Amino acid sequence: MKHFSSPYLTIDYLAEPRVLAGRWWRGVMPFELHRGYAALLDAAVSRRCRFWLVDLSNRAGGVDAADVQWMLSDFFPQLPVRLKRTTYLAYLMAPHQLAGVLADPSIPALTYFDGRPYRLERFTTEVAALEWLEHCRLQDARARRRKTAPQ
Repeated sequence: MKHFSSPYLTIDYLAEPRVLAGRWWRGVMPFELHRGYAALLDAAVSRRCRFWLVDLSNRAGGVDAADVQWMLSDFFPQLPVRLKRTTYLAYLMAPHQLAGVLADPSIPALTYFDGRPYRLERFTTEVAALEWLEHCRLQDARARRRKTAPQ
């Protein structure tokens, strides 16, 4: 089911792995980034899906520091409000994009997200990203069962 389609982003729900896939097709202006991530969140809410594949691998260019700041201060804090539980985001990048992210001091290390109601990981293959999301789904389900199990 296609939730959103534009020249810069498509959003699909992948039923078999139960993952929301947002695929960015080119670099974007800030208003497109905001509109695209708003569409991703709306699609996630409508599908009650907290497991996302965010594919940046076809997007030319690097990550802008202002975009990162917007994600950290404005976008990510919306996730627990709208989705009510931890959201898992697997970012898929080309190897050169990942190298750029790791070298950019304006982009926080993944440990920044420790203890927050959203978890991120970075990948260079879709198979590894989907495996991580499935692992997170299983861990999340186990933790939920432990919480609801009678003591």
